[in-house]
Amino acid sequence: MDDRVIKTLHSRFAITHVLAILALFISLFTGLRISLVSHQDFAWLSAILPQGRVHTWHFYAGILLTCVAIYFVYYYKQLKRPTHNLKLKTRYHRLVNQFGYVVLILTLATGWIRWLSNGALAINANWHYYCVFGVVLYLFLHSYIYWLEQGARLVSRLIPRKLWHKKQTWITGLVCISGAVFVYAAVLTTAGREQLTVTPLSLDTFIDIDGQALEPNWQKAQSVTVHTYGGANFVDGQTQVEIKAMANEDEVYFLFRWADPTASLQHLPLEKTAQGWQVKGHGFYQYNETQYYEDKFAVMLSETCAHGADGTAHLGPQPLKNKPKNTHSKGYHASLDGKTRDLWHWKAVRTNDMFLADDNFIGAPLKPQTGSRRYTAGYATDSHESGVYVMNWQWYSQHGVTPKRLPISPSVTKSPSEKAIGTWFDYQPYQTKHDTYPIGTLLPSVLYRSNRIEGDRADVRARGHWQAGFWTLEMVRKRDTGSTKDLRLQDNTCLWVSAFDASQIAHTRHDRPLQLAFLTP
Repeated sequence: MDDRVIKTLHSRFAITHVLAILALFISLFTGLRISLVSHQDFAWLSAILPQGRVHTWHFYAGILLTCVAIYFVYYYKQLKRPTHNLKLKTRYHRLVNQFGYVVLILTLATGWIRWLSNGALAINANWHYYCVFGVVLYLFLHSYIYWLEQGARLVSRLIPRKLWHKKQTWITGLVCISGAVFVYAAVLTTAGREQLTVTPLSLDTFIDIDGQALEPNWQKAQSVTVHTYGGANFVDGQTQVEIKAMANEDEVYFLFRWADPTASLQHLPLEKTAQGWQVKGHGFYQYNETQYYEDKFAVMLSETCAHGADGTAHLGPQPLKNKPKNTHSKGYHASLDGKTRDLWHWKAVRTNDMFLADDNFIGAPLKPQTGSRRYTAGYATDSHESGVYVMNWQWYSQHGVTPKRLPISPSVTKSPSEKAIGTWFDYQPYQTKHDTYPIGTLLPSVLYRSNRIEGDRADVRARGHWQAGFWTLEMVRKRDTGSTKDLRLQDNTCLWVSAFDASQIAHTRHDRPLQLAFLTP
């Protein structure tokens, strides 16, 4: 191999090395921010990690790193043994590089499998996260010895000025970037979205929204299984969700079934202590309760299918400029593009007995309210006329609360799962003379003012039923409610689902949405 060919190959190696460093560090830092939603191993790095719509940058960097890796493997065969100035011939360097190749291949493979399969392959979603530890170790082992050998000169040798004046540099960079653009377009058009077939249903067919799904029509409907991950309390933080859909001329029915070892039917019960009434909680002060909370399920719908919940997931302690920080440092949901996303929020305690899901939406960031501890950014409820449940405390403090109302009848329970809800008219306004309950008494924190919410917030009828380690949830809503906060259900509507196991915000998630595909009768 003559000197000119060697120099050409070295130029190509150098630019792929620079692109790999760029893509790897963007992937690493955005991935670490994403990981903090579910894991806290790298929480000490939070202050230097990027915030905002990091899912998009993580995906772009992953594509670029994949293309650079493929390009590098192709030319490595021609390069064979590098002869550039950095010393790579020692046994230590060879072993470290081989370790790095294995770790990077596993990282890319697990990332792509998790994104592309959407549950079709039985892979532990945490494997991609575990690979991060290997990447961090590799970067340390790979770089520190060079720094000891080269010192500050290492930077100039990694990115020599003359490199940018060579035609081969720009050609190689253009090939890698063009390849990344091609892969991005190909992935989005061929594998980016999976269809959820909506089976036609005659208008005179009755579907009972009871959480049982016993109608024969459900057995005939096509199903899609989505693997969701990252939630609290689930086994390995994961659960698979089986989804079916049917529709007649006026309404669309959905059936969801997911594994949950226990039915969590508590919601921040009030406990009488020697110091007074306390809200039983484990993280509620940070609005991240993960123990004394009900099971929930959420469905988000949008006209578009972008990364990170269609661009509404903004991660970090303060991801929105000039908006309040969040107390749990995970992030917010908000729409910054002027579009509204529909969000249905079923709650095993607060809405299930109403046979409803809470009809919410994600819109533009709300104006912060003076005196409010919790800022929800773009997450808000649809309008309602009456019937909303309320919390049974006058003002929350982690040091103690005063109930709004006490039971008229003295019969109370020490098991919050037996009586997780109270009714407004079975209770009376709190007075000290009525507060004679013994220490250890538990009261529900949720009070129903009526048996049903009314208004736009009640557009989604729903009922869940837990049996033998599985929740079965039926939902139905009109195709078009006429509300500006609701999305019209039609072909290509994008859908995401999330399951909550006794958690307030720590829900499972999946990367790629489903798209509704309505079959004609």
